[in-house]
Amino acid sequence: MKYRLLISSLILSTLSLQAIAETAKSPYSLTVGGGVGFGPRFPGSKKTQFGVGPLLDFQHESGFFASTRRGLGWGGGDEDFSFSLALAARGERSDKARKVLGFGGGGSELTGMGKVPASALGVFSVGGRVANLVELGATLELPLSHRENGRALHLSAGVPLLQTKEDTVTLSGALHVGDGKYLRTYFGVTQQQSTDSGYALYTPKGGLYQADLNLSWNHRIDTHWAVTGVVGVNRLLRDAANSPLAGRKTAPEGGVMVTYTY
Repeated sequence: MKYRLLISSLILSTLSLQAIAETAKSPYSLTVGGGVGFGPRFPGSKKTQFGVGPLLDFQHESGFFASTRRGLGWGGGDEDFSFSLALAARGERSDKARKVLGFGGGGSELTGMGKVPASALGVFSVGGRVANLVELGATLELPLSHRENGRALHLSAGVPLLQTKEDTVTLSGALHVGDGKYLRTYFGVTQQQSTDSGYALYTPKGGLYQADLNLSWNHRIDTHWAVTGVVGVNRLLRDAANSPLAGRKTAPEGGVMVTYTY
């Protein structure tokens, strides 16, 4: 499962369009930044974590990109339709309270559940704009290592509530779907895990497992500097919400990031 600084993942939805505009004038664009954010330690965690995270995103006019959030890949398109193929990673989930820059992928609530190893991913994404207003996106994650961790599909939609030369306010939502392996890995409890952790045995089925709703504000200070803030909430659904690991079905999330584009 990906544990990413929320604001950096949301800002990438605008970076792809900015990169298209920039590469029309220059052979490449480079965006660097940093931010702070908060969210649950893992889906269903009762605990909220706070941390900082960097962003580095390079895009070449050929379609090649290298990013701390998107991975290493190639894509193309325009403002109405875009696509990309990438190699990326899904972070590990630990049963210990480990932190990297304030963010972890697990916690003491998972004691006895063991570690879910990180996975190398093949990621295929498509996006488009409908009626020059609604932006739709879909991202498919296919594990290349530790395939037992399962596959996931993320669907998103965003509508600008306010759009000026300097400011864009967007209301966005997302639905997340996992196959049976994915749900059993991140929300299930095996017999051995039940013995070690005390959680009840649980075998979820694949399907819809989470929904997100976010409000973001992007302010372009000038042609290089920008600030983006976001607040939102995520909600576990169906078998994920009924998991013994779901101590909290609904959790707040948010963050702020400052970026500079060369």
